[in-house]
Amino acid sequence: MRGHVRTPDRLADMMVEKLFGENPPEEEDRILYPGCGRGPFISAVNRYCESNDVPVPEGVAVEIDPELYEDARERHENKQVKFLEQDFLDESGRLDKYEYIIGNPPYIPIEGLDEDEKTRYRQEFETAEGRFDLYVLFFEQALELLSPDGRLCFVTPEKFEYTETTSALRQALSSYGVEEIHHVDEDSFEGLVTYPTVTVIDEGGCGKTRVVDRDGDVRSVEIPDDGSSWAATVRGGEPDIETGVTLGEVCKRVSCGVATGADKVFVMDREEAPPQLDDWTYPTTSGKQLRINDGPESGQVFVCPYDTDGRLAGEDELGDFGEWASLYRERLEDRSCYEKGKQVWYGWHENPPMKDILQEKLLCKDVTEEPHFWRDDSGEVVPRHSVYYLIPEEGVDIDELQEYLNSGNVQAWLEANCQRAANGFLRLQSTVLKQLPVPERFGDHRQSTLTAETG
Repeated sequence: MRGHVRTPDRLADMMVEKLFGENPPEEEDRILYPGCGRGPFISAVNRYCESNDVPVPEGVAVEIDPELYEDARERHENKQVKFLEQDFLDESGRLDKYEYIIGNPPYIPIEGLDEDEKTRYRQEFETAEGRFDLYVLFFEQALELLSPDGRLCFVTPEKFEYTETTSALRQALSSYGVEEIHHVDEDSFEGLVTYPTVTVIDEGGCGKTRVVDRDGDVRSVEIPDDGSSWAATVRGGEPDIETGVTLGEVCKRVSCGVATGADKVFVMDREEAPPQLDDWTYPTTSGKQLRINDGPESGQVFVCPYDTDGRLAGEDELGDFGEWASLYRERLEDRSCYEKGKQVWYGWHENPPMKDILQEKLLCKDVTEEPHFWRDDSGEVVPRHSVYYLIPEEGVDIDELQEYLNSGNVQAWLEANCQRAANGFLRLQSTVLKQLPVPERFGDHRQSTLTAETG
């Protein structure tokens, strides 16, 4: 199934404990397993009930993928569960009400859906707003199927707590009663870099929400019920990560990508680039492509008149590039940078710092619903103007820096400090990014440099 990620037994057992811990099942109770996959929660429920000598609820497991469906049936043929091979989000397959619902909904961003699916979901689900993810719709459908005083436990990405797109979901969840939000370890799903959260809903509950941080801290909060971001509330206010060291101090450069004033001329699909321009091209990506491709590999190239030192080639050096560019000379001379005499007709709006750009770096979108930082391991990608690129100082571990920048604390800090663009999106700017507090260990390189200089 698209978006299916196997739930480890350890996590499944922990979730079942949260589901049943103070509300053990009774005779005739029912439990729903939406998007059941191979049935890890079915096994966990049976383990719990046998260990605690309580009745096993009558189960219904729903799975759309034929292979996963058949596998689950074979694995659990002796369990007290009925299997349905159908789409959990299909209105025509409405199910009964359940005392318990537990699952790991599929994670499929809007880019993974076809146009018919997008249209259908937007018509049928109130939470299908903006760039929605399928797991959000699973939440809404499951809430509708929860019986009075019922309990639900899902593991999902944490971003529903703060993105503009999930405002309607937050409002719905708060109306049902959010008993607990537990941010589980990033490595809970082996081989995947995720920030998973276990959410427990008690339909009959009310009052405060128990929050468990990844470092083990526990607190009780009152989450907003108007759909606004939970980030500050869930994290106990704006995250206290002031360290005396900032991102700007541990990076050689935090800059916006290059501006040409004529990307439609200088950017083309790699396979369509004339072979004679091979020596004049670099891989490139836009902010939108970073998100769609989940990384800098876009399949497009920049036709670039600058060498690796950032020097613009003279007209007598243009060769094949000059012959190609002359086809677009009228368009290139129509740019403000040429009309104002700031650039020659084939130059870009500004001379790119190619020495900095052409090395390993981190990339992020300039305007985004949820900030995310990707790696350019090749060091060859020339980012466009809708991308920010970060070049760590020597001695700063780029892997550790990327992991930190993609953490929940940084997300909350950016939510609190970035300007807002249209539709509630965040506008990342170099001045703000440079002020972002980072752990002191990233500043160690400064002391090392000073020691080396004075030694």
